[in-house]
Amino acid sequence: MPRFSRLLVLIGLAGLFGLVVAYAVLGYLRSMRQERGIATHAEEIFRSPTSFVAGNPKGDVIVVAFLDYNCPYCRQGAPELARLIETDGKVRLVLKELPVLGKDSEEVARIALAAAAQGKYFELHQRLYAESGRATKAKALRIAGELGLDVGRLERDMDDPTITAALLENTRLARDIGVRGVPFYLVGDRVLGEGNDLYAQVSQKVADIRENGCRAAC
Repeated sequence: MPRFSRLLVLIGLAGLFGLVVAYAVLGYLRSMRQERGIATHAEEIFRSPTSFVAGNPKGDVIVVAFLDYNCPYCRQGAPELARLIETDGKVRLVLKELPVLGKDSEEVARIALAAAAQGKYFELHQRLYAESGRATKAKALRIAGELGLDVGRLERDMDDPTITAALLENTRLARDIGVRGVPFYLVGDRVLGEGNDLYAQVSQKVADIRENGCRAAC
C-alpha cells in the first residue's frame, strides 16, 4: 500500500477512535447526570402518592416503570412485571403514567388514574395491556365497564385537577432524570438497559440491590 494511502487509513482510524471515545464520554456524563437526577428526586420517583403501587407496599426493593399504553414494548413488558410481583413478594412496583404517544395515550392514562378512586387501577392497567390494538378512550371505558367500574364517574374524574397534576409531575420527572422514551425502568436507583427477557433482567438487579443497596438514594 502506498505511503499516502496508509496515512489516510491511519487518519481515518484515528478519527473513528476519537468518535468512539467521545461517544463513551458523553454516555458517561449522561449517566452521571441521570444518577444525580434520580438522587435529587428520589421522594417523587419512589414514594409519590400520585403513583400506583403494586406488589408489596412495604417491599425491600422498589421497581419503577414509566409507561404508555400505546407503547408496544411497554405492552410486552407488562406481563413480566406482573410475574415479578407474583413470584417475589418483597418487591414494591411503582407505576408511573407517561403518555407520550398522543392524545389517545393521555386519555387512557387519565382513565387508568381515575380508576384508582374506584379501587380498580391495576385490573384496568392489566386489561389495557392484554388487549391488542391501539388503546383509546372508547376501549378503556368499555373495559372499565366490563370490570364493573362506574363509567360515568370515570369520565368525570379523568379531568380532575389531581390527575392533571400527576401527569405533569411524571412528565417533569422524566425530563429531570433524562428519560428518553418509554418504557423506562428503575430497579432501586439502577437504570435498566435495553434487552430481551425483562423478568430476568429485573430479577438480577433486584438481587443486586438486596446485596449491595442503592448507590445514591431509593
